[in-house]
Amino acid sequence: DIKLSALQSHARSLQRFADRSNGTRVFGSQGHNESVDYVAKLARLAGYEVQRQTFPFPYSEVLSQRFEAGSPINISAMTFSPSTPLGGLTAPLVHIPDADTPPSAGCTPVDFEGIDATGKIALIQRGECSFAIKNQNAKAAGAVGVVVYNNADGSLSGTLGDPNAAAFVPIGGISRAAGEDLVTRLASGQTIDATLDINIFNEDRYSSNVIATSKAGDKSNIVFIGSHLDSVRAGAGINDNGSGSIAILELAVQLSKYRLKNAVRFAWWTAEEFGLVGSEHYVANLSEEERKKIALYINLDMVASPNYVHAVYDQSLDGDALTHLPSPPGSGAIEKVFTDYYASKKIPSVPSAFNGRSDYGPFIAEGINIPSGGIFTGAEGIKTEEQAKLFGGSAGVAYDVNYHGAGDSYDNLNFKAFEANAKVHICDLPRSIP
Repeated sequence: DIKLSALQSHARSLQRFADRSNGTRVFGSQGHNESVDYVAKLARLAGYEVQRQTFPFPYSEVLSQRFEAGSPINISAMTFSPSTPLGGLTAPLVHIPDADTPPSAGCTPVDFEGIDATGKIALIQRGECSFAIKNQNAKAAGAVGVVVYNNADGSLSGTLGDPNAAAFVPIGGISRAAGEDLVTRLASGQTIDATLDINIFNEDRYSSNVIATSKAGDKSNIVFIGSHLDSVRAGAGINDNGSGSIAILELAVQLSKYRLKNAVRFAWWTAEEFGLVGSEHYVANLSEEERKKIALYINLDMVASPNYVHAVYDQSLDGDALTHLPSPPGSGAIEKVFTDYYASKKIPSVPSAFNGRSDYGPFIAEGINIPSGGIFTGAEGIKTEEQAKLFGGSAGVAYDVNYHGAGDSYDNLNFKAFEANAKVHICDLPRSIP
């Protein structure tokens, strides 16, 4: 019953909210607040019990940002970065090298061994672990600042996910091209004195998760489906993650027409882009009794990437707890529902690791252990030749070249992927729990 025209209509609404809010739906903005009102209203009209879980959280906004290394280089200060001293800080630039594939520079203290980072600005490639981990390891090694360069084309923005400024040093992101140029200069023996100048405004703002639970179905065996509703500050976030939010909204509307064996709960999380804030808050305030009622959790984060793949979170990729988090028993059964559905439609799919970068993280955490799964069409990662043969599109190009950028608008959506992925959730999920 899910129609592409309905998905497009919702997407145009989210774009309109962003357009009225300086081009963004970042948490705490008018654009995000209107998005919250929109999904809450439609879920209520569809007959769900709707709760707004409202709470304060530190908001961070960049007032000014500057990076110079012989000449000015565009930089994006990261959310919750500490400010530099007035006028900025000037220090030698030091590259933290990385021979791993995919790159994981700065993800462990070992990466800094044998490198004199004391009093310097660490230049680190993006990849595999959070910006917070890279920052804390750099700080422990004596660095006074961090500049992360992208591992894909385009600019780089991000968050430390923690408002505790004392735990970090000032940090910003630059493009891959700018970073690789600096690496080349340093490798040639050139000394680069760089200036990092960041001014950040912080305040507490209130924001809301929207939780919608079906009135019908077994409420002791709940199928939980969630997506984050906020965007980054740089853009409207219509793929990231308007697409996931819209897909589960339209699923909620259509499921309300059917009798359900199991209750279904939908969540539109706030402030994911600030570090999984909304889902963390929900899980932290979940009683043991309520936790036991959740049979499984499904996460949708980016399901309409322009250079898409159909990726399914794969329990078998559990690994080192740094880049591949262990998923609870039962997660493999969820994966099979998705892969079987794709196969039935002759749509190829590929596995994706649980790496903790989206809102399934709190649900699979130790002590919570809720079986989890979901689908994903790719973010800043680069499509391989093999993937291009499977899905079409362009090898050697990011799945979403507008990821975390101003270009993540309505026009960024791949409607073929969007429709296919919105419909996959109609499959047998509510009937798959014994």
